[in-house]
Amino acid sequence: MKYLLAVDGSDQSLDATRAFEALSPAESLKVLHVVNVPGIPYPAMGADVAKDLAMTVESAMKEEGERVLNQAVSLLPLHPGSVSKQLEMGTPAEVILTAAEAEKADLVVMGARGIGRIKEQIFGSVSHRVMTHAACSTLLVKQPVRSIKNLLIPIQSQEDSDAILKFFKKKPFREPCAITVLHVIPMVEPVWPVGAMIPPAFRKEMVSYAEKFTQVLCLELERLGHQAKGLAIEGAPSFTIVEEVKKINPDLLVMRPQSQSGVSRFFLGSVSHSVIHHTDCSLLLVRE
Repeated sequence: MKYLLAVDGSDQSLDATRAFEALSPAESLKVLHVVNVPGIPYPAMGADVAKDLAMTVESAMKEEGERVLNQAVSLLPLHPGSVSKQLEMGTPAEVILTAAEAEKADLVVMGARGIGRIKEQIFGSVSHRVMTHAACSTLLVKQPVRSIKNLLIPIQSQEDSDAILKFFKKKPFREPCAITVLHVIPMVEPVWPVGAMIPPAFRKEMVSYAEKFTQVLCLELERLGHQAKGLAIEGAPSFTIVEEVKKINPDLLVMRPQSQSGVSRFFLGSVSHSVIHHTDCSLLLVRE
C-alpha cells in the first residue's frame, strides 16, 4: 500500500496519524504538511513593509510546519514502512490532490476537520474537497481509531462490490476484521410511479436477491481471512445506513462514494454524501 498522510497539527490530524496502528505497513508513506500563507490584510501598508511581514509570517509557518511533520512521524507505529516527509506551499486541498497523484497513492489519510453542512456550503473544507476529487481511496478520521476490527460496508451495485473487493485484496489492515456487508433495498424512496404497488411475491424475491448479493462479497472477504455476514434491509438508504452505524458501532464505515451507472449512481452518490454528514464514524471511501 502507498499512503499519503496529510497533517495540519489539529487533534483530528493526530488521530489520523495514530490510525496507522491499524493499517498495514506501507510500501511508501508520504507525510505531507501544506503551508498556506494568508494574504496581507492591509493594502495601505508600504510594499517593503508588506514584503518583510509576509516573509516573516512564511518563515514562522514553515518552521511550525516542520514541527508538525516531525510530531506526526514520531506518532507513527513501530515499523510503519518506508516514510518520508514533505512540506509544500499552496492551497491545502489542491496540494494534497496533486501529491496523491504524484505519489500514485492507494490511500489518502487525513482528519475530517471542517466537514459540516454549513461550512461546506459557504467555504468548502479541505477534507471534503479531497474526498470529492481524489482519484484514489480516502480515509477520513473523525474520531480516534486505534484498531480496525469491526467494519460496516454498504453496497448498492456490483461495481461497488468489485471495487471494495479489489481494495481489500491490497490487505490495507493489520488484522482480520469482522465485517457486515449491508444492502439497502430502497423501498421507501419514491423510485416507483405514484400508485404503483409491488406484489408481495416480487417484494420477497427482491429481498432474497439482496441477501444473495451480499453473500457473494462476504464469501470473497472470508477467502481473504476476514469474518463476514450479509444484511439486507428495506428502507431509505442514507437513513438506514446511519441507523446501522448506531446499532453496530463499527470502527470504520467503508463505502464507495459514487457508483458509475444508472440508479446505483443516484443512490450511492447522494447517500455517501449524506452519511458523511450524519455520522461520527470514521469513513473509508473506496475508489478503484
